[in-house]
Amino acid sequence: MTLRLRLGEPRDVLDHPLGVAEIGFRPDLTQQEYLSRGRGPFPGDVGTHPERELFVAGPGDVVRAVATITTIRPHGDQFVVDGELVADHERVGTTLLAPALKNVFSCADEDSAWAESIERVRWLYVRALVQIATVKTSSFDRRFDSMDSAADPAERLARATEAMQVVPRYVMIHRSGKLRLGGPFADTADWDNHVEPWTNYGYVDCLRIDDVLGDGADPDVDTLRALTSRTAAAQLLASMGWDNVIRRFVDSRIPAP
Repeated sequence: MTLRLRLGEPRDVLDHPLGVAEIGFRPDLTQQEYLSRGRGPFPGDVGTHPERELFVAGPGDVVRAVATITTIRPHGDQFVVDGELVADHERVGTTLLAPALKNVFSCADEDSAWAESIERVRWLYVRALVQIATVKTSSFDRRFDSMDSAADPAERLARATEAMQVVPRYVMIHRSGKLRLGGPFADTADWDNHVEPWTNYGYVDCLRIDDVLGDGADPDVDTLRALTSRTAAAQLLASMGWDNVIRRFVDSRIPAP
């Protein structure tokens, strides 16, 4: 079960039990700051709470932070939640599902709703694209930073870009949701020097960087750096048509006649 809180309009507070000076939603906060504002106090007594996670949401019920609950303790006739932030949890950036949040705070079985949702499938592809972009831009940065700072800037840029283009070229997506980077070819996978179809290992689709950004010239680092953002990656994939993007994964879950 999940304890869910929607942050409201920001306002200053005095003598807050958790020591914060302002509560409510602002769009530019970190995940840790959202968590600090979303721990309560909540109405009710401590009692017995089966919740294992805390989701802090903002406008549109978009999840901004997720924490593993460690303690639920009383504060007068209310209670507050202690927890550990799960940085970049897969639900950050998604919407609450089970059911839509009608009150400021509620409890629901988000895990079950998420496991069977189309939104989860879409988010697998978002994570896959972010993973490619992150690995590639990290390769660029490592190569660029390793070169002599006195070297010709154009040469440093060219060599870092060359390093970035090598791998990965795609992410294989397993029916379980597991992701595996690969490249340069998407129709085979090298498993301990044995080249076999990736479908033999339960992978049902392959997100190719060329399919996303178009064949032809290799993508530049600025384009890829933008795609390290889940929001930007989701927007790009949505522009391609979600039905087309996730078709193979969805089809793999339909029982054969």
